[in-house]
Amino acid sequence: MIATITQQDAATELVANYLDTIANQGFSGDTDASYATRITASTDNSVYQQIPQGVIFPKSEKDIQLALQTASRDPFLSLTFGPRGGGTGTNGQSLTPGIVVDLSRYMREILEINVEEGWVRVQTGVIKDQLNDFLKPYGFFFSPDLSTSNRATIGGMISTDASGQGSLVYGKTSDHVLGLTTYLVDGTPMCTSPIDIDKAQIIANQDSLIGSLYKTVLDISVNERAAILAKFPRLNRFLTGYDLEHVLSDDLLTFDMSRLITGSEGSLGIVTEAKLNLTPIAEFKTLINIKYDSFDSALRHSPFLVDARATSVETVDSKVLNLAREDIIWNLVSDLITDVPNKDMQGLNMVEFNAVSNDDIKDKVDTLCKLLDECVKNQTNGVIGYQLTSDKSDILKIYAMRKKSVGLLGNVKGSQKPLAFAEDTAVPPENLADYIVEFRALLDSHNLQYGMFGHVDAGVLHVRPALDMCDPEQEKLLRTISDQVVKLTAKYGGLMWGEHGKGYRSEYSPEFFGEHLYTQLRKIKTAFDPNNRINPGKICTPIDSEDSLVSVDGQKRSHFDKQISIEVKTSFNNAMTCNGNGICFNYDENSPMCPSYKVTGDRRNSPKGRASLMREWLRLQESKNVDLLEVEKQLNKGEVITWWERFVHSREKRKGIYDFSHEVKASMDECLACKACTTACPIKVDVPTFRSRFLNYYHSYYARPLKDYLVGNIENSAPLMAKFAKVINPIVKTSLVSNVIKKTVGYVDTPQLSIPALSKRVTKTQKFDFDLLNKLNAEQQSEYVLIVQDPFTSFYEAELVESFIT
Repeated sequence: MIATITQQDAATELVANYLDTIANQGFSGDTDASYATRITASTDNSVYQQIPQGVIFPKSEKDIQLALQTASRDPFLSLTFGPRGGGTGTNGQSLTPGIVVDLSRYMREILEINVEEGWVRVQTGVIKDQLNDFLKPYGFFFSPDLSTSNRATIGGMISTDASGQGSLVYGKTSDHVLGLTTYLVDGTPMCTSPIDIDKAQIIANQDSLIGSLYKTVLDISVNERAAILAKFPRLNRFLTGYDLEHVLSDDLLTFDMSRLITGSEGSLGIVTEAKLNLTPIAEFKTLINIKYDSFDSALRHSPFLVDARATSVETVDSKVLNLAREDIIWNLVSDLITDVPNKDMQGLNMVEFNAVSNDDIKDKVDTLCKLLDECVKNQTNGVIGYQLTSDKSDILKIYAMRKKSVGLLGNVKGSQKPLAFAEDTAVPPENLADYIVEFRALLDSHNLQYGMFGHVDAGVLHVRPALDMCDPEQEKLLRTISDQVVKLTAKYGGLMWGEHGKGYRSEYSPEFFGEHLYTQLRKIKTAFDPNNRINPGKICTPIDSEDSLVSVDGQKRSHFDKQISIEVKTSFNNAMTCNGNGICFNYDENSPMCPSYKVTGDRRNSPKGRASLMREWLRLQESKNVDLLEVEKQLNKGEVITWWERFVHSREKRKGIYDFSHEVKASMDECLACKACTTACPIKVDVPTFRSRFLNYYHSYYARPLKDYLVGNIENSAPLMAKFAKVINPIVKTSLVSNVIKKTVGYVDTPQLSIPALSKRVTKTQKFDFDLLNKLNAEQQSEYVLIVQDPFTSFYEAELVESFIT
């Protein structure tokens, strides 16, 4: 019944040898080639899936240097590497067929802050919200914003040159990078920061690897300056992926290699540290929520709002608003975005003003409100109403709803799910409304549903068409639509990627850069990584390389999902629908989801990780022609296999015979079954439910441990033991017995039985007349309290029950 994979599948001999070698040489972090960890690292927030050969979790720069230096010697020269942060990318930037270098587990230290000079130095595994929580008492924040800020790492932001809300004022990540430490493919460290052009020329003349890199980049950025300025569009979201324009300052007096590395998607080296500038927190904020009769009206009105000197202008369409209404998040914002009587709200613009003094903000807000009053009165510009708030907690609630939009879109019913693949296009803001009209017509011509939200002040809109990637014809549409959107953005003077990077869309790079400039990118890749070993296939390939770029046609999650029958996928929908958004990786310790992940830091123990493992387990079952649903029916009727077969299988387990099911069970065992994922996850991934079904299968095949029977029979044993509490409690306290209980039952701190007299009092039964209760009206029923305690409470915490009653 249980499908297996061989140890050879779990890790190649070369990779196993490599991981053993670095461990023996002093690698202090974790190395892992287990299939479960590889599956967990095989997806991000995109439609793609690429199973790596292994994962390493460095604890220091020394670990990264050791890993790369070792890989630069025989017999490991064929190994490739892909750096990974929060895994929140929508285009597969961190997916690799080689070895994942995961910086998010350990390299999360904030190393230094200089308040006087306004900068902070961090390891690149630091999470965006973690950094801002640290900076808040100093009166600063790291200003580039993004919807995944509670789990996205600084390294990932540097990798894609991320930005989001407020970028018109605050810019992109690259605008805030003061210096980087990057480890090159051979383990050489390179520290970069803005330097005088003359000093850069001196470095370029040195006979060293770093000297050759400076020479290559300096020559290209200077000699191709005119072509670069002519080709790169004048957008707030400039052309990412080896930013040749901003390597040189506008006056050509300063050279900064960090600008090239920022946005390079980890294809030039592994960034380990970053020095970042800080932005003073604007204490005074006002948010105006403007309601429109159509989404088109909201878009066309946005340039006017930008001209009103707003800090940011965010927008959502009716699709997103209606999904938010059905989610728990709406309880927080319903009084801040009320319906307009007799009007249908089809679009919403969220206009934020902020300033360091109240005087700087008041005039702007008052002026805009007067103009909005005129719009409502005269029924112009599609404005049907507006609300404003200056309460910071309320503003955060609105943005929490906006940030949750990504997850909410993924929770639509049916097999067609809104997907990220052409969703962050950028055009000049003044062209946005006309561009979106054509974009919508394009999607409508394919009879697709979609949702829209984004940063209209920067001309960036997130558009996610709903497709069923398990349908071959709809899978082809992903390519068709991608090609059409490339042409459409070019028509309106824009880019295919505004803030989420290239990743599997790298194949379109030549079309936007042009053949000549694209060749210059390849020269840079050749200088940094001549054998294409660092995140191969992203941005570009080295000159004369026979390797291909990754493609929008690359292997998708649906490649694996299609191997599972429709009936099984439907039955296990609470695992299959996970879209990789990763909100369960939330940095905030006060977030209810997910306790087991927060404690272990192992993503196999997160809702996303467990859903990924479950999906793969289902696929492996079907690859062995196991009819899961039929087996489940048999299980509900009784035994499926004999006790002897279960004994034999359990003996095989003890001998170490590999079965992926053991890895899945190890993850499921860490789940507390708290059910937080069923409400906090926007997709409503339900781990406890599919976990219980998996364990039911698993223990029909492998014998349960003794502790399961001991704990499972607590209802029968506790009343009996409680009678002898005075004898049992002192024995349980002894170190010998407590250690035995810890090993056999799993109790770390064995509870003490309540005294017999007290247990007897609180377990005294009294028949309650429910018919009488049902005859009472609601007001009378509200005066009754029914207390139903479980056996554990009754016999181990009886004093709690009595205290509650009295």
